[in-house]
Amino acid sequence: MIRRIFNRQSQPDPPDPDQSSGLLVRRGSLAELWRHQPQDREDFVRWYMDPDIAVLLRHDLRPLTEMQARGYFDSIVLPASAAGTAWGIHDRVSGNLLGTTAVTQINRQNGSCLFRIVIGEKQAWGHGFGSDATRLVTAEVFETLGLDTLNLEVFEHNPRAEHVYRKIGFEETGRSVEWAGSRRLDVIAMTLTKRRWHEVNATLP
Repeated sequence: MIRRIFNRQSQPDPPDPDQSSGLLVRRGSLAELWRHQPQDREDFVRWYMDPDIAVLLRHDLRPLTEMQARGYFDSIVLPASAAGTAWGIHDRVSGNLLGTTAVTQINRQNGSCLFRIVIGEKQAWGHGFGSDATRLVTAEVFETLGLDTLNLEVFEHNPRAEHVYRKIGFEETGRSVEWAGSRRLDVIAMTLTKRRWHEVNATLP
């Protein structure tokens, strides 16, 4: 079960039987990025049907229905993962699937894309998996995809995520207001450039 992810005793790296097949994409200190597989569907559907996650993720604040979530995974996420622009986030120690992340709106002309991430397992919140996965995606975008700018949007009512992005090097580029029914949503736009990423990484111990 998911509680196993919190046994963080030092262990030697296991062999990577799936790396040659391209399933394992990147490994961090806590998290790993893997290409999504069909067996990830049930967890994905559960996350996207969760009202708590919808409030942090979706601009309409509404969870997807089971049919919508299944269709989203099968028609968008799986093909994007096969193309190298979406990944499952796994705990490095236990191998458990914790979330999903992707880059969308890829513009080769100006070298930009939009970043999205969901840590779906709530027991994993606040343990550094989102930060580590964000760093892994950033490296994948700049080193493998060859893009220059990573954009994202985060709600002001999600300060934990905003803090993570700022720590990694994202800088605020603007704010906007949206409405989900009668609820006001303050949306923060942030950007991380390849140059800024190198500067931040150069200062890390």
